[in-house]
Amino acid sequence: MRIMTVPVPHTHHPLVGDLSQRIIQANDRPVLAEGDYILVVLQRALRGADNPVLEAAIAHAYSLGLGILVYSELEEANPHASDRLFYFALGALRSLAVDLARAGVPCVQAIRPGEGAAPLAGLITAAAAIYTNEDPTHWDRAKLQRVLDAAAQAVFFVDASRLVPVRQLPEGLKTTPEFRKVHGRLRERCAALRKKTSEEIAELTPQVAQTKVPVEGPLENFANCADEALITLIAQCKVDHSIPISKDHPPTQAAIASRLATLKAEILARYKWIRNNPALEYSTSQLSPYLHFGMLSPGELYAEIASADVPKSYTWKFRDEFLTWREWSHYRAFHVPNLHEFESLTQYAQQTLRDHADDPRPERVPLEDILQGNTADPTWNAAQREWLHTGWLHNNLRMYWAKQLLRFTETPEAAWKTACYLNDHLSLDGRDPATYASMQWAFGDAKRGYSNRPIYGWVAPKSDRAILKRKGMAEWIEARL
Repeated sequence: MRIMTVPVPHTHHPLVGDLSQRIIQANDRPVLAEGDYILVVLQRALRGADNPVLEAAIAHAYSLGLGILVYSELEEANPHASDRLFYFALGALRSLAVDLARAGVPCVQAIRPGEGAAPLAGLITAAAAIYTNEDPTHWDRAKLQRVLDAAAQAVFFVDASRLVPVRQLPEGLKTTPEFRKVHGRLRERCAALRKKTSEEIAELTPQVAQTKVPVEGPLENFANCADEALITLIAQCKVDHSIPISKDHPPTQAAIASRLATLKAEILARYKWIRNNPALEYSTSQLSPYLHFGMLSPGELYAEIASADVPKSYTWKFRDEFLTWREWSHYRAFHVPNLHEFESLTQYAQQTLRDHADDPRPERVPLEDILQGNTADPTWNAAQREWLHTGWLHNNLRMYWAKQLLRFTETPEAAWKTACYLNDHLSLDGRDPATYASMQWAFGDAKRGYSNRPIYGWVAPKSDRAILKRKGMAEWIEARL
């Protein structure tokens, strides 16, 4: 991808708060003086609050005396498009459209058919400049490249998915402790700047929103679509209808508010001791789908944790999982674009797994049985069925789940491909740096095992002995079989 990693000139943009640290110009095209508006293309960051992409566009539009227009689309041709993912994404778009309507900001949303044009090309033509969210997976990079290829004007990428902008971190960090040390020094400052920036931009928003945006035809979006209308619409799309909508994770701001309240009241104070038990009702926040689609910002979650009536020493472990491990995975994906490929595993992991590629695998299972959770391993089956039916799986079980695929498939490469396929198709938080990083850990991006074992080589295996000892896990597994 052609990216101009240069600061945004002051002549292009009023540098409000932390926006100068989050924005880069991604091409060498000018801001077009004849443009009618600033176009905001939101692939993720699907929220109205604490959204640096919107804030950057508003600040720029204010300086030019223009309005902004927000555009988002879903693609039927996406290889992982399904009832489950479309329903969640459409719910996120609906929530965004409602937020923008309240702020008076015009918004266009569309489902792009497998064969056919979407409104984006026409909207780009009339834009003075384009702002979009910068996310690092191969899926996100492909979307960003399409925007760059279509643009004759300046395109700005904005870091909206991380508390600490990834470009503010030095290159070459190799380990989690290294990353934690550097990242930890920046968190408080970044959180404070985020709050200050959002407050300053809020003062500009009404004036920008009142500036008329000349667009032909009605501004169609999903703001007024009831759940039934979304379900009917999805049924007409050419997507995978075999993967059901998840009733456990509604794509609404009300669901986020409920999860945040539960996090503060039930989880934070005990997280260190309960986080590894999937059978407990409140062992984890289940906020990852909302972070993935950008319905919830890292800054908002950070502020909620800080406002909890819980000693900071008790919240450390949750903050470390949320900030160190999540943002470490984004950092890695930013610098290693092929994080989803087997070849991105450490060299030692690739080599030791390939050294054992010809080992007998008596527990091999056909892909359809893997998908349905029909293996000889009840713990694995329960985990897979939970993922299949709800779209979300407890982190501790994900580690066990991923490692067993090396036993069930023909080769280590096939195991990795199967892990990615299931993660990307089934999981509401799949296709994300954090989920790819979790699978990489399972495939050897961690401490070496204590012995050279069949199938695994020096990659540490994982049994379910500790899982089965946890209170309620036997019943949890039985309920899913």
